[in-house]
Amino acid sequence: MASVHKQEGKPNWFMAFYDPEGFRRFRSTGATDRRIATTICTTVERASLLARQGKLSSEKALKLCRDTAKDIEERHGAIVANNAQRTIQAACEEFVKAAGGELTSYTIRKWLDSWLAGRTDASKATIIEYRRVIDLFFKFLGARADRALSTLQPRQVEEFKGKLTERVSPSTVNKALKVLKASFGAAVRARQLDFSPAEHISAIDADVVGRRPFTQEEIGKLLANAEAEWRTMILLGFYTGQRLRDCASLTFENVDLMHATLSLNTEKTGRRQVLPIAEHLLKHLNSIAGDEPNAPLCPSLRGKRSSLLSNQFYEVMVKAGLVGKRTHQSKGKGRDVRRDTSRISFHSLRYSTTSALKNAGVSEAVAMDLVGHETAAVSRNYTRIAHEAKREAIAKLPDITLMEARTA
Repeated sequence: MASVHKQEGKPNWFMAFYDPEGFRRFRSTGATDRRIATTICTTVERASLLARQGKLSSEKALKLCRDTAKDIEERHGAIVANNAQRTIQAACEEFVKAAGGELTSYTIRKWLDSWLAGRTDASKATIIEYRRVIDLFFKFLGARADRALSTLQPRQVEEFKGKLTERVSPSTVNKALKVLKASFGAAVRARQLDFSPAEHISAIDADVVGRRPFTQEEIGKLLANAEAEWRTMILLGFYTGQRLRDCASLTFENVDLMHATLSLNTEKTGRRQVLPIAEHLLKHLNSIAGDEPNAPLCPSLRGKRSSLLSNQFYEVMVKAGLVGKRTHQSKGKGRDVRRDTSRISFHSLRYSTTSALKNAGVSEAVAMDLVGHETAAVSRNYTRIAHEAKREAIAKLPDITLMEARTA
């Protein structure tokens, strides 16, 4: 029968219990309160009994630790509960190892790092984005990141959401929440958590002032004010609907001028895309094609960071009179205030493509497939869009070079 005892001159209560081999042990509970010490002792005794019966798995041991810590926290607070959990976990780990197993427990930091390391299915760009979110979460938690995973509560995720909302756009906040929900959902499936602390944290509504597509007149102004390589980028962005870095990375190896097709693996999703080339884009590509089959379409832009490319495109928009020139003077807002962002960017060409396709009567499934969106309408498991359907859709896109002539 397990019991708790006091030792002269020692502030903490000690517990006496029989280990799974039948040997009597005497160990500190780390608690000065007898009620807490008794709770710890009772849990350790139960774990020992389960181990003796061959029923103490790693998952069951961790659940015992979590349940007891939760019970103690409700009555005595989080600090006491964390100390108690460490004491119980140390005993459970000993019992599980004695039976030839291993108690796999995680801190918040260890779990998120481990989860990210296991995401071999994600692209390099996605991993970088996940890493950024996780590092922001670690920074927010501070020393709490090294506490047991089970100590993380929904209110902490909610507070993190609030801090991000003060600094970045709603879409960025919602992406961060998706990362946390995915990682902690995986912890529940791995039986490291009983519930996900991010599961019921709601996304925030997008700003009323959000991103928007370019009008055809605006695209004409961009073309009229862009230098050669950026003119190519704008035509690629509109006629393929691809993202900034994907357009900048293209070489003539990706382009089949004879059959008017463009092939690429998108950086963000790793998805293979084979796209028909619109007549007006094909004419332009033929005009810049040289003798080198592997030459980049935009030599000075290929391999550049997204931030540098975005800044260069912003300067094109400035020249076109679509946005104001940026200054580097302080506005007295501080680093933690949300940055002012333009409603238009290179990504707006992607919106323009989708809008133009839908306005031309192209179905949502075909439009989304062309620009590379993974949605319910174009799930790879259920819908396969014929290449001919894509070519018919691309043929419906307007000749934006006409608008260039009108604005020049």
